Amino acid sequence: MKTEEDMRKERQAIYFDCICGGSISIISITFIIIRTFEVGIFENYVTYALGLGFWIFMLGVSLVLIYVGISTYYLEKKYPEGVPTKKPIKPPFVS
Repeated sequence: MKTEEDMRKERQAIYFDCICGGSISIISITFIIIRTFEVGIFENYVTYALGLGFWIFMLGVSLVLIYVGISTYYLEKKYPEGVPTKKPIKPPFVS
């Protein structure tokens, strides 16, 4: 059975995931917009593609962090004592 301290630490981890994911996504969307409108495509194609690719990758990472945080939160809410595991599989009885 989980203690109150364990549940508090898990909630802190969930909040950390959501806050970090949200801040990284805001930063990456901001830099994608800056990269596209201020720097422009026509100066250097390689630099533009690398910069834009990096920030799109960071946006994907942030969305994964947010998903992990939210899904962990709902699993904790649904199963307060922990996610139940399946029973061990027994081999079939052969006669």
